[in-house]
Amino acid sequence: MRPFLQFTGDNHSMFGAHTDFLQHTLATADDTVSPEFSILSAGTEVTLLDCGVLRVEPNTACDTSVVISCAVHGNETAPIELVRDIVRDILEEEQKAGQRVLFIMGNPWSMSIAQRFVEVNMNRLFTGDWQQYDTTLKEVKRAAKLEAYVANFFAEEPVTVTKRFHYDLHTAIRGSKRERFAVYPYVAGRELPDEQKGFLARADIETVLLQQKEANTFSSFSSLRYGAESFTLELGSVKPFGENDLSRYSGIDYALRELVAGEPLPAEPKRPVAEFEVCHSIDVTSDTWEFFIPDDALNFTDYAPGTLIWRDGDQEYRVGDEPEYIVFPNPKVPVGQRAGLMLKIRR
Repeated sequence: MRPFLQFTGDNHSMFGAHTDFLQHTLATADDTVSPEFSILSAGTEVTLLDCGVLRVEPNTACDTSVVISCAVHGNETAPIELVRDIVRDILEEEQKAGQRVLFIMGNPWSMSIAQRFVEVNMNRLFTGDWQQYDTTLKEVKRAAKLEAYVANFFAEEPVTVTKRFHYDLHTAIRGSKRERFAVYPYVAGRELPDEQKGFLARADIETVLLQQKEANTFSSFSSLRYGAESFTLELGSVKPFGENDLSRYSGIDYALRELVAGEPLPAEPKRPVAEFEVCHSIDVTSDTWEFFIPDDALNFTDYAPGTLIWRDGDQEYRVGDEPEYIVFPNPKVPVGQRAGLMLKIRR
């Protein structure tokens, strides 16, 4: 029988001695967290499933299951603070809960040390790829557990639910010529719906990157395994806890709160959303691999036709017949891993 907490107006009761969802997540990373169940005065059911995993079920019929995740990289703190505040407002009943939502703070250990990850990049462990790693590693075990929580969340849907969404919130290691952008995972035969463009525009995200092959990110997992409309959302720059200007994140905060409240997505975007597609994945192929992009290159820096991007012996990549744009350049990854992506504007 699950522990039951009747709502008393104190949103901290679910988190014991800890002040909020964030503080509880940081404090219980290595603990066995027993599920806590609460019913708010409006009838909304809230269940703390585990450290950093909280489920909200509305008391009215709903049509959408939403996963809102953050902290897959622990030093990307602005999204964590946004999720903390949305959860607080749901528990204090200042935020309407009109859809079922699974909130996830992904990597409490890297959050605690303000690092991207501790032992292995968690956002390369999904779609079952965690099985290729040492399963005693914390982040490997955590990725497997998060997959299971998402699977159970979708499996337990009421019959009224017809849509599944997943927004995985991030901030970028480096600056960008386009401050906010979305990454749309590849699923064969799928096109980006106008209502999702409308969500992105509502969130002040005016650029979307369309992947061209399956990936092992968290957002790809929910798309490939469960047919969710999923995105990795890059929302700004990495900063320490407490140093984020959350007013710069008002667009995504508003869009998520509207979605959680049960408001419909816009039928179409109210402003244009530029679409880019991946034309080349930059992979580190050996210890002699060379990268010709400056360390201070911004995301969406454009390069002219013929520009040399990388070389490894007699293999190389140069920009093709039209300008290409780079995102996520990071040559300091192990051999076999991705060091960036080259993009073209989708015509």
